[in-house]
Amino acid sequence: MADNPVSWFFLMVIGIYFVCRFLRQAFFEYEERREERERYVDQLFLENSIDKSNIKAYNKYINKGGRNQ
Repeated sequence: MADNPVSWFFLMVIGIYFVCRFLRQAFFEYEERREERERYVDQLFLENSIDKSNIKAYNKYINKGGRNQ
């Protein structure tokens, strides 16, 4: 079956296609999981009342000019 160089070429092209397809799918799955983790962390950060008070204090500090004034 694969004695002909043309056959090897077609087999190689098909193999490269499936490897690229697998890597693309893995990459998109990784990105989807990363975005889901980021959304979860952002949601926890915004729901925590201690963090909200820290954000308000930090914004007040920055608006006054920080340490330089």
